[in-house]
This record gives sequence, C-alpha cells and structure tokens, in this order.
Amino acid sequence: MGLDADGAGAHPAAAAVTGLAGPDLVSGARLARTVRQAENAGLTFVSFTDALLPAVPGSPASARLESVTRAAFVSRTTSAIGLVPQVPTTYPEPFHVAAQLASLDIAAGGRAGWIAAVTRDAATADAYGRPVVGDLAREARDVVRVVRDLWDSWEDDAVIRDVTTGRYIDRDRVHHVDFEGESFSVKGPLITPRPPQGQLVVLAADGDVPPLLDGAEPLVDVTLVGGAGVGAASGNAEAARERSPRAGVDIEVVLDAGGRTGADRLAVLDGSTPAGVRSPWDTRALRHVGSAAGLVALLTELATPGPDSRRPVDGVRLLPAVLDVDLPVLARDVLPALRAARLVAAPRPGATLRESLGLPRPANRYDTRVLADAPSA
Repeated sequence: MGLDADGAGAHPAAAAVTGLAGPDLVSGARLARTVRQAENAGLTFVSFTDALLPAVPGSPASARLESVTRAAFVSRTTSAIGLVPQVPTTYPEPFHVAAQLASLDIAAGGRAGWIAAVTRDAATADAYGRPVVGDLAREARDVVRVVRDLWDSWEDDAVIRDVTTGRYIDRDRVHHVDFEGESFSVKGPLITPRPPQGQLVVLAADGDVPPLLDGAEPLVDVTLVGGAGVGAASGNAEAARERSPRAGVDIEVVLDAGGRTGADRLAVLDGSTPAGVRSPWDTRALRHVGSAAGLVALLTELATPGPDSRRPVDGVRLLPAVLDVDLPVLARDVLPALRAARLVAAPRPGATLRESLGLPRPANRYDTRVLADAPSA
C-alpha cells in the first residue's frame, strides 16, 4: 500500500484550507515528519508528485522542491518505506534521469522507485527550451527503455576497487548504450554503477507508457489505474496485468475527521480551489469520501480473492486530500484494521522495494554469464 506524500495533500486546495505558506510546503522538517509517520503506520511506499511549473503561477501554495531531491532527503531518515518520486519522461534528459534515480536507489539502500509520468503542458516545453513533443506515448516508451538500458550498462560486479592494482572497474563489464530516437540520442554507459535493485521499480499511470513489441520484457512494473467504482477499478487492473507484472489502484481519500464528514470537507476544499486550477477535484482515480470504516471495507473488497483465488488488484496508492488531516486517521483507524485482517504487511527494514512488492531482481541484460546460462531456443 502506497501513499502520495506531496505538499499539503492531493487536493489542489489543501494548502489553502490548512493555511500552509510556501516555506511550510518546502520544509524539510515537515517532509521528514510526514514520511516517518507513513513509515510508522506500515505503508509500503510514499510517492512525490512533481511538475516544473506551479499549478498557479506566483502562488505560494504551489511551492515544491524537485521530487528526487525530496526523496533523497528522507532516504537517510527512514529505513523500510519505499521512496517513489515522479519524474517526467517528456522533457528532462533521459541520461540525467537514469543517473539521478540510480543515485537515489544507492542512497536509499534499494528502496527507490520511479513514477514515469508524461507532461501534457506545452508551457513546460518553453521552460526547458525544447520544442513541444507531439507523440507523448512514443517519447515515454523510448525514455523508459533507455533508462532501463542505462541502469544495466554496469554489471553488478563491474566495480572492483582494487587498491593494490589501482583498478576501480572491470571495463569488460561496463557496456555502451547507443540510442538514436526521434527527439533525443544517448551514448552510454551511465556514470553511476548499477542500482542495488538492478532496476528500480517503474510505476506509470495506465496508458502513459505503451509496451514494446510482443515478447519484450515489460517496461512498467506497476501500472496505476483508476475507475468510477470498485468493479471498474478491478476490471482496469485486470486489463493492466496484461502489460505489467503488477497493477494498483489510485484512490482519492477524504475521510471523516475533526468532527466533520468527508463530504463536508470536500465541499470546503472544492470551494477553496484557486482560480485557474481544475475544480472540483478531477482525476481518473477511484474516490472514497466518508468514514475510515468505509475505506477499510472498500480496501477489503479490492483485496478479497475471487473464484480464481486471485486478488482483484495487487495494491493501492492512497491520495489523501489533506495530509495533516487524513494521514493521522489512516494511521490510527485504517492501517491497523487491515493488518489485523492480514491484508497488508509493513515492509521490513533492509528490504528492497522490489522485495516488498514481490517483484524479482532482474538479471542484467548485458551479463554474458547470464546469457550463457540461459536455455537455448
């Protein structure tokens, strides 16, 4: 089970209703406190949303620091929870993305993931000084493919660090990645050794990263889907499993809290949404507005195996409307009930994010020893 821990909360008016100013939203102390609370509650991972441009230009409520920086900051204040920044595939340089994320996985001891997002805002292209990318799906596919290749450009034992001979690397185990696409080219190898997980866990919203040709390894490990109801979300997750090993459901959460119902809180949030921002809260995610018990029931339904003994979904990512209000209720009333029912388990310190999600560590595609041991066709 994951949690989006961005800013004041997932609702665009979260900062306005809580009175948080720009310095509060980018406070390292606040970020560390939120992520520690999520880890102590037993959540598997936290995600960090990102965008180059603010949702409302000039508004302090849109303040944020770059997502990988925030994840790296809390990597040293946590020991078990996964750290999953959102990094766009559309305009940042893929080589830099690969190096940043590999460094994060090293800092976090193998607990890092990547939400591979697409940028649909043409103004962002101007901010990067790049032409607008027309085919977002093709760009996302190429970027994720190249980043994965770059992570494999160093084999696991490429680093020698032999002081006696003065050799730092085995050059035979460092490989070049030469890619020429429609909008970028990459010449490898990466400047960073292979991440502890081999490949970070790659997450993406359904439809953002198209698969490669039939028979190729999936580019995305976990597809995030939504749906208007439990049935629709479960169906979308089942369809997504045809393209990725795991499928999770994004759930917007507005809980009864502070003596007010979730419906009352949502009405206040929608009425406080800054001008120029989508209102009301409008995403493809499944939504729960109401009691903690109702959310437990919804999550139980999503986790209950069907006639084929398979769970409808592999997990969920919760998007609390207001972190300071909804996260304490999740920690006090929702997670304990799910643990008591043995529907969730807290990640253990020292485990990688892949291990926590039940994903195997992939072999290096360039390792000749692995290729030699592979069965012949």
